[in-house]
Amino acid sequence: MYVKIDGLSATNSSDEKDDVTKTLANVQEATGQTDRDQRTRLMRAFNTPFFPDILVCSEVMGEGVDLHRYCRYVIHHDLAWNPSQIEQRTGRVDRLGCKAENRHSIHVYLPYVAGASDERQFRVMRDREQWFRIVMGQDEVTKLIPNDDAGCRPNLPQQFVDQLSFNLEI
Repeated sequence: MYVKIDGLSATNSSDEKDDVTKTLANVQEATGQTDRDQRTRLMRAFNTPFFPDILVCSEVMGEGVDLHRYCRYVIHHDLAWNPSQIEQRTGRVDRLGCKAENRHSIHVYLPYVAGASDERQFRVMRDREQWFRIVMGQDEVTKLIPNDDAGCRPNLPQQFVDQLSFNLEI
């Protein structure tokens, strides 16, 4: 998800969701089912200071796409085992010529459910990134990526966990 604005929230009741939808009316989606012309229009529009404010994308916008002009936030709602895939996605926004970065730095978020499999996946990905940095000759890797995840990755709020959870019992 690529975001140009502040103040996002998630809610539980349908009335609150309708209010949020009205407030965040400039949310668009780009997936493999979105036709190529529409994806191109979304990409061009997202690179303006106008609409959409939030662009939710699947892997279809993961490579070969420039979304860097006004975007300041990247929220990865899924992880890859390979850190280069996360870097590739983030690279859609974190580029030379990013107008948003002139005023504010770009923020990248990797929310997760504590104690779930994605936490393990994050640790594996982080360890692979550390090894890559060591192999490439960077000496002080542990200072760049602390062992304590608390500063690296925010815990997903319980209301999100509840909304995303489902019962797999037979």
